[in-house]
Amino acid sequence: MNRPSGQLPFGEVERSLFRIYVNCSLSLNHPRQLYQEYDLTYEDLALIAGCSVPTMERWMGGSREPTLYKDMYLRRLGEFHFLLTHYQQIPYPLWESACPLPPRIRAILFPEISPEG
Repeated sequence: MNRPSGQLPFGEVERSLFRIYVNCSLSLNHPRQLYQEYDLTYEDLALIAGCSVPTMERWMGGSREPTLYKDMYLRRLGEFHFLLTHYQQIPYPLWESACPLPPRIRAILFPEISPEG
C-alpha cells in the first residue's frame, strides 16, 4: 500500500497516545447523568451527543435507546462532562490553539487575562 507523501511519523509516543485515547473511559452510562447534574435540556444533550432531539427524547423517556451510534453519543457526552469538570486545568494557550475563545467567553473562563490577550 502506498502512503501519501508528507505524512507525519506515527512512532512510539504517538502509538502510546493512541492506546490511551482508545482505552480512555470518558463515556457516560446514560445521558441522564449529565441531565441530573446540570441544568441541561434534551436539546442541549442532543447537540452535545451529536444526535437528533427526537432520538434524545426517546432515549431519555426510556422508550428506545439508540443502537448504531450509542457508544459514540455516550463518548461525546462523557468528553463534555470531563470538560465541565476540568476546564480550569486547561491552560489558556491550549484553549486558543484548540478552540479560539471569543472575548466574551474568554472573560468568563479566564477573567485574569486582559481583553488584549
